[in-house]
Amino acid sequence: MQKRNKVQSKTYFEEDISINGIQIHVGIWPGKKKPILCLHGLSGNLHSMATFANQLHKKGHKVISYDLRGRGHSSKPNHAYGFENHIKDLNMIIKHYQLKNFILLAHSFGCMIALRYTLLYPEQTKAMILMDGGGLLSVQKRIQILKVLKQSFERLDVIYRSKEEYINLVKNSPLVPKWTKKINDYFIKELHASQNGFICHMPKFVMEEELKEMGGSIQLWKVILNLLLHPKRTIKRMLYNRKPDFENIKIPTLVLRATQMNLFPNDDLLPKESFTEMIQRIPNSKGVEINTNHYGILFDNIKSRDKEIFNFIESQ
Repeated sequence: MQKRNKVQSKTYFEEDISINGIQIHVGIWPGKKKPILCLHGLSGNLHSMATFANQLHKKGHKVISYDLRGRGHSSKPNHAYGFENHIKDLNMIIKHYQLKNFILLAHSFGCMIALRYTLLYPEQTKAMILMDGGGLLSVQKRIQILKVLKQSFERLDVIYRSKEEYINLVKNSPLVPKWTKKINDYFIKELHASQNGFICHMPKFVMEEELKEMGGSIQLWKVILNLLLHPKRTIKRMLYNRKPDFENIKIPTLVLRATQMNLFPNDDLLPKESFTEMIQRIPNSKGVEINTNHYGILFDNIKSRDKEIFNFIESQ
């Protein structure tokens, strides 16, 4: 793991913990009120959730956000990804910090981890907030979303001569329509020093391993090839991605959906029909639509979003 100076202060600190044979890098905002445990998206890191963590910390909550295996400063094993491994990590983190009556706050890929954890351990979690993820998707929709994800894949495994070169690349991406200092600071944190410059925190092989565990791939032709060569295994993985039994989620759940498209028509990552299905099937749930896109729901300054999240948390 890369050597670095860890952030340490009274209001925020970082540490590494050993679980399941790997190191997980954790960010902690101390507080005495109800703990909030954050799960970032597919190519994100613990700082993805900093907007909410800082505000919740100011309200007195303890907030924990961590780099999923393969991301940020956490270990990057060659294999052992997919939901089952992420759930094991999450469960060990909860035990390590002795969390009780905590609330899960998740974005995108993190929503699918949160849903599956809640179904496996229904008595552990107090409530759950899902931001623009967790819905059931058709094969056609997954292909559309893969086109969006491929835009973010392009930044991986590339050596950048300077931080400015990387920032200019991301800044010109239509995925991030409203550039702010907050977004600039986040993407700077994505960079790790390398021998010849800087590289994004997540290797491309990790992304491929994650998609493979869901029956997918970075390259569409590989999905088709896997279906032809390993039909049973590939279909099993695809079906596992569609398994969440929403009716058995008993805890209060807030689902936020970003209504704006990202790169192409109909490329929203939580489609309206999937969002509606979640609200209808999860017994104690509330759905709120937010006028932004998939990145904006994390980084835009949106008072209505913040109000919904804070009111939901305080009501638990």
